[in-house]
Amino acid sequence: MRFFTTLLLLFIFHTNFAQTVSETRLNLGYSFLNELINGQGDSAIKYLDSNALNQTSAGQLSGIWRQIEQGMQVGKYQDTSGYLIEENTLLLGIQFEKAYLDCRIVFNDQNAIEGFFFRPPSDKRPYFIPSYADTSAFEEIDFILVSGKYKMPGKLCVPKTKGPHALCILSHGSGPGEMDSKIGPNRVFKDIAYGLASQGIAVFRYSKRTAIYGGASAENPDKLTVKEEYLDDLQSAIDTFANDPRFDESRIYLFGHSQGGYLAPRVAKNSDKLSGIILAAAPCHPIDSVALEQLGYLNSIDSTGTYYRPLKDLTEEVAYLHSEEFDLDSDPSWLPLGLNAYYWKDLMDYDPIEAMKGHSAQILIINGEDDYQVNMGEFACWKRRLEGVRHAQYVSFPGLGHGFFSSSNIKGPAQYQEQHSVDTAVIQSIAQFIH
Repeated sequence: MRFFTTLLLLFIFHTNFAQTVSETRLNLGYSFLNELINGQGDSAIKYLDSNALNQTSAGQLSGIWRQIEQGMQVGKYQDTSGYLIEENTLLLGIQFEKAYLDCRIVFNDQNAIEGFFFRPPSDKRPYFIPSYADTSAFEEIDFILVSGKYKMPGKLCVPKTKGPHALCILSHGSGPGEMDSKIGPNRVFKDIAYGLASQGIAVFRYSKRTAIYGGASAENPDKLTVKEEYLDDLQSAIDTFANDPRFDESRIYLFGHSQGGYLAPRVAKNSDKLSGIILAAAPCHPIDSVALEQLGYLNSIDSTGTYYRPLKDLTEEVAYLHSEEFDLDSDPSWLPLGLNAYYWKDLMDYDPIEAMKGHSAQILIINGEDDYQVNMGEFACWKRRLEGVRHAQYVSFPGLGHGFFSSSNIKGPAQYQEQHSVDTAVIQSIAQFIH
């Protein structure tokens, strides 16, 4: 009887202890989220453990909510609608005016936060192989891209035909993109990889450094620029595969989507190993200008006023960015999308047209005619500014949006919730350009 009583007491103690830990982490998670919502980076940073402290800063935490509301175009925060606790992880469901996001907070044994991530809720719809893809024609291989001390998971699609093969490296748009480049239920980079590999072209896609390492993507998180976010890793990929006997070093191509396309000329300028670059839905004007245009469009088609305040805030932030007051000590909370001053200064010193001068890489510029994020005005800008450049080609696709799949005649972000494959005409245009 004493043995049973002891077991019962142990069970009650363990249960109460587990409940206490869960309640503690729930309260800490809500408090941490509240500091982020209010832009209180100095307070939010006190919840982090020593490892997380090395990956971010108070300034970054102060600006993260603006990055979410403006950069992800979800509208203003409305409510935290539910939670789930699994061992050391707290999952909070967050409702915005235009979308839901999940906030995943990971605790250590001392209840300090060792990591946190914001992601759209997982879409459970299965992936459908596009009709133009023949998976028997290529092999898909796991490949770790090593860039200095960083390691990014990726996949190589290698045709089964005799090599060496032409290779296309895929570069993401803004944000911490994973290797398939998911947009809603759609897998843009996976479609492109399968489509090109079916036509004898090898393809490499990978998860961005910022998706794997977050703020630790740079030695100093407050000074992270596109060099750490894009350029170093793309150059490592180019150098790695140029020395791989499976691939033809004279036929290495870079496909840059959105901001990745905007930066592709800079990659080409710094590398003599690229045969061509593909600018897919790539801005021609500066990124801050394009962000303003995006929010302006969303505000124009939305009658609820969801985007009015974010547009007003972004307008003021862009004005500050171009004022005499801006310098490298400017707080990220004063700057567009909450990005640091070094990031913006680096972009402001860059002109993709100037970067294209002096190299002979072939250029393909493509755009969906229903793309509201990088609209046809940007496509026209490329044609105008590159007038007379004979090694540049241009193709636009009616009815396609930013992900190069059908817009279904839907305006705004809602078009991304329809499940489609990247259009076959896009795959054919890229394949013809490379071949």
